[in-house]
Amino acid sequence: MNIKIIIATVVVGFVGVPQTGCLVVAAVGAGAGAVMYTKGDLEVTSTKSFDEVYAVVEETCKELNFEIQKNEKKAFAGRITARSDFGNVTFDVKSESTELTSLSIRVGVFGDRDASNLIYAKLKPKL
Repeated sequence: MNIKIIIATVVVGFVGVPQTGCLVVAAVGAGAGAVMYTKGDLEVTSTKSFDEVYAVVEETCKELNFEIQKNEKKAFAGRITARSDFGNVTFDVKSESTELTSLSIRVGVFGDRDASNLIYAKLKPKL
């Protein structure tokens, strides 16, 4: 009976160890994807109200001939998704307080810093 326990332990060890290695690799890969996604946002703040910033984003999208695909506006947060020459552009507008609004610009899935900066250059004078 003692030999059966030893054999079972060895078998489980040989089968279990490679499987946990795969799980670790999968977990690391998923984490790296999340970091790339969050690093691709260009985040700015404005002292204008939420409604003013949201209107500026809509107006700038029209000026740049972006095709607005989604326009979701709630009381204190909103998202505009538009199609541009760079690919999909997502604008997240969020009211931080009565006098502070945050704006996040993401171009594509992983973010394109140069394209985001070009878009922000058009938004900046109005913010």
